[in-house]
Amino acid sequence: FEMGTLLWLAAFIAVASAAVSKNDELECMFLGYPDLEYDGYDRTEVLTEKNFNKTVFAEDAKSVVFFNDVEEDDSELDQYECFLQLSAQVMTKRGYNFYTVNTTKDIRLRKQEEVEKGEDTIHVYKDGYKIEYNGVRDPETFVSWLMDIPDDPVTIINDEYDLDEFESQDDINVRIIGYFEPGSAALKEFEEAAEDFMGEVEFFAVVTSYWARRVGLRRVGEVQMLRPFEEDPIFAPSSADTEEEFEDWVEKHKEPVMQKLTLDNYFNVWRDPEEDEKMILAFVDEETREGRVMKKLLDKLADENSEYAGTLEIVLIDPDEFPLMVDVWEDMFGIDIEEGPQLGLVDISEKEGIWFDMSQVNLDDPRKHSDSNFEVLQAWIDQILAGSISLDDDDEPAPPPPPPKGKKSKKEL
Repeated sequence: FEMGTLLWLAAFIAVASAAVSKNDELECMFLGYPDLEYDGYDRTEVLTEKNFNKTVFAEDAKSVVFFNDVEEDDSELDQYECFLQLSAQVMTKRGYNFYTVNTTKDIRLRKQEEVEKGEDTIHVYKDGYKIEYNGVRDPETFVSWLMDIPDDPVTIINDEYDLDEFESQDDINVRIIGYFEPGSAALKEFEEAAEDFMGEVEFFAVVTSYWARRVGLRRVGEVQMLRPFEEDPIFAPSSADTEEEFEDWVEKHKEPVMQKLTLDNYFNVWRDPEEDEKMILAFVDEETREGRVMKKLLDKLADENSEYAGTLEIVLIDPDEFPLMVDVWEDMFGIDIEEGPQLGLVDISEKEGIWFDMSQVNLDDPRKHSDSNFEVLQAWIDQILAGSISLDDDDEPAPPPPPPKGKKSKKEL
C-alpha cells in the first residue's frame, strides 16, 4: 500500500514545473485555511553520511529527517516536497530544522538509521532521542503530532493533570507505569529504556505512595504494562531493574491484540502482519447502534484473547475517521462498509480477505444475544488461529464476497 495513495489527507496542492528539482518554482497551498499561505521559501536541506551525525546530534538541535528513495522524475516528488515545505514553514519558527536523505544514494546512512530498503519514513531527532513518525503525510496531522512530542521520555505523575494525561490514553496507546523511589538507579534505568520507545509506547512513573495508590501500584519497583482494550495489566518481572531488562520485557509484550487505526499511527498499523500473525480488519462505525454493539463484542474478544498477542492482530477502524478511504477499502476488499460492521481476515499487500458472515450475529437485541454473539465470533477467531480459516488455503478458496450494495444513509441512533 504505497504512501502516495494516502496523500488524500494532505492539505496542499503541488504544481510541478519542468525543473522538478528546483523548489523556487514549486507552488504549494494550504487548503481550507484562507489566511494561511505558503511563502515560497525553501526550508529543507539535503543530508549525507558526511554531515548527518554532526547535524542532527548537535547540542540542542531539533531535526526532522525525511528518508526516501524518491527520484527526481518521480511524480510523487512534488507532493513530498510540499508536505515538507508546509510543515517546515510552521515548525522552523519553533526551532526545528528539516532535512532529506536519499536512501538510494546513502546506503550506509540508511542502514545506520535502521531504515528498510525502499521505505519512506520520517525520523525526529530531539534532545538525543530518535522518534519515528508513523502517521499520514499530511502537514496538519504531522505538525500537530510534532507539537505534542513530550520533552521527556517518562512522565512523572505528580498532579491531577498528569493523571488525566495517563488515563486519557486508555485504549489508545500501550502504556507503561512504574513505581520508583525518587532519584533511584532503577528510575534512571527505566528512563533510559523509555528513550528507545518514544513515539511508540508511553512511559509514566510515580514516586510517592499517594500517586502509586491512585494508579493502582502497591509496591516500589512494581511496573505494569497496560495494552489497549485489555482489562488486566501485564507485570514486569520483579527482578527487572536495568535498562536492558526493561527493554526486553517491553519488546516482548508491546503488541496488543487490538488497536485502533488513527491518523497518527497509520503506517505502523496499516501494514502486513508478521509471518505467523493473523490480521483481522474490523470496520465499525461507533456512531451507529450496530457499531456500538459490535465494538463491545470486539472489546471482549480482545480481552479474552490477550494471550494471543503477537499471533492475533485486530485493527479497529471507524470509517467516519477516514471518510475519503471508504471507497478505496470497499473496492480493495469487495465489501460494503456503509452497510454495517465488517470483519475480515486480510492480507493487505494482496488486497484480499475472508469476511465473517454478519448474519450469524444479532446486533439488534444485544442483551438477549450477547453471549451467543460472542460465542460465534470466538469460534470464528478459534478457526483462524487453528488455521482452518486461512488465506493460504489453496484447496478450497473462499468464495468471493458479494459486490457492494447501493449506498444508504447511516442508521438512526
